[in-house]
Amino acid sequence: MQDSAVLLRALPGEVLDNPRPGDAWERCALAGSSDRALVDAVAKAITPPKITASSSFVLHAPMELIARARLLRLAPPASRPEGRRRIAEIATRYARSGSEIEAAPRSYADETPALNALTAAIPAGDVAEADGALAWLLDRVSSPALIAGLADAVIPALGAAAHAPILLAMFLNSPKMGEAYGGLLRAPVRYLTLQGAARLTWPTSAVSSTTPSGDLFDVLVSPPHVDSPSLFIAPTMLAAEAGGLAERLLAGPTHALSLEDAERSLLRLAAWSMLQDDARHAPYGWTHCLTLPQGVLTVAAVAGDRRAAIRVAATHVLGLRAAQGNAALDPAGPLPPPTARSLPGASPAEAASIAFHTPPEETGPMRATLAGHAVSHADAHLAKYTLACFDAATRDPQAAPLYLAAAAYLGAWWDENSNAAFGD
Repeated sequence: MQDSAVLLRALPGEVLDNPRPGDAWERCALAGSSDRALVDAVAKAITPPKITASSSFVLHAPMELIARARLLRLAPPASRPEGRRRIAEIATRYARSGSEIEAAPRSYADETPALNALTAAIPAGDVAEADGALAWLLDRVSSPALIAGLADAVIPALGAAAHAPILLAMFLNSPKMGEAYGGLLRAPVRYLTLQGAARLTWPTSAVSSTTPSGDLFDVLVSPPHVDSPSLFIAPTMLAAEAGGLAERLLAGPTHALSLEDAERSLLRLAAWSMLQDDARHAPYGWTHCLTLPQGVLTVAAVAGDRRAAIRVAATHVLGLRAAQGNAALDPAGPLPPPTARSLPGASPAEAASIAFHTPPEETGPMRATLAGHAVSHADAHLAKYTLACFDAATRDPQAAPLYLAAAAYLGAWWDENSNAAFGD
């Protein structure tokens, strides 16, 4: 039988652009396979890194696969066929998205020099050494141990749109996937290494005599405006760091902040940003306002310098709120009761209210509905964000209605803006 990854990579473009009953995907042997077999094949197809991350799709492919695979488990039966097609599509699009690197094997005496070589190669921009060391380690070190070894080198890095911690966090949240699909780390590690010099520095260089002062939540509810040269992640975060702004605002509140308190404040702020701030930035600005710090804070649990990690996560929220926000958040109470009863056709605000006021006994069906919408939708950020909201709700049950509301808001935003494209 032909290799399943090869089958997916060879599917014609019409499967993506004009899906039809009985088309090449539905005739493909994998169309009737188990979910695990499909995800295995896609992971194999997208493991080789591209020479460069030439598009948002290429950058997100590993995270999109893991997010869609987890959402597929929760989706109702009616959403599964389209969800599976979307998963297969990742491999097919990836094959058409540029040249892939040739493997450059390296050899090391043991795990310690290999890990040292990897963590030194990332800021130095040595992509061949980084990939060679990572590939060597993937065959010899458990996923949790590898993530712990990578954490402090990856957390402050802004290359690859600072997305590598998101994939590391996905593997920590789903250890079986981390062990099965660890090779997916090769691509984001390569892309952030290509921009190895782009990294936040204040979290580790801040004056050590700083004393605890101020409340992180209060600082970020309405931060001063920051002019960023673009909406992309790295320039936005560097603009927030420039002139010492991030250090002045965040050093005191984060000096002795626990990881749990940081997660609670930052992720709740991110969800309120989706619900209350400039709706133009819902699909990319406010999604990243949650997924970036959540990834960092999850990986921080295995990092050597937790305070620096918390400061990086806080800078992500500061940068996005300061550059793209135009509203002071008012997270004082619950959302108003909804006037509609179902999500289809609801406005973003109404959808958020419906989800927020879902009775506890109906939370499972609500999650299934949101998962089905996200797994079958074309935008990778919706899948990534919906899963992030579910994970945040699990870790912070008191705020679970808030996170479900944020996921529902974004899903309804896409229903209202079905022709939006990346960058809109």
